[in-house]
Amino acid sequence: MDPLQKRIKSTRKLSYLARRNKTRILDSFHFDSQTWGALHKAWKGYVIAKGKNEPDKLVYYARVIQKLERELGIKVIEFPDLNLEAFEDNDSENIPENEKTEEEQLQMLYEQDRQLLDRYREEGYEDEE
Repeated sequence: MDPLQKRIKSTRKLSYLARRNKTRILDSFHFDSQTWGALHKAWKGYVIAKGKNEPDKLVYYARVIQKLERELGIKVIEFPDLNLEAFEDNDSENIPENEKTEEEQLQMLYEQDRQLLDRYREEGYEDEE
C-alpha cells in the first residue's frame, strides 16, 4: 500500500470515530486518542532516558509530557528534579520557544493532511459512510 493510501485509510478511521462522537478533536488538530498514545510513548521515552541517565532527553520528554497533559486537560505533572513546574496555558512567558513553534508545525501538518485528502478525492476516491 502506498503512503498516501495508508494516510487516507488512517484518516478515514479517525473521521469515522469523530462522526459517531466516539472521539474529539483537540486544539492541536489531533484526536484525543492520538494524544493519549503520544503521552504513553513520551512516558516510555522518559523512563528509558532515566534508565540510561540522559539528562537532555529527560528534559525533552518531561516537556512533551507536560504539553500533552495540558492538551488533554488533565493534571499537569511537575518534575522538580528537572526544575520543570506545571504552569497554566495562559502563562505563555513560561512556555519554551520550541513548544510554540510545534503548534505552528501541527497546523502545517493539518494543512498537509487536508491537501492529501483533497488530492485523493480528485483522483476519484470518496469517503465511505
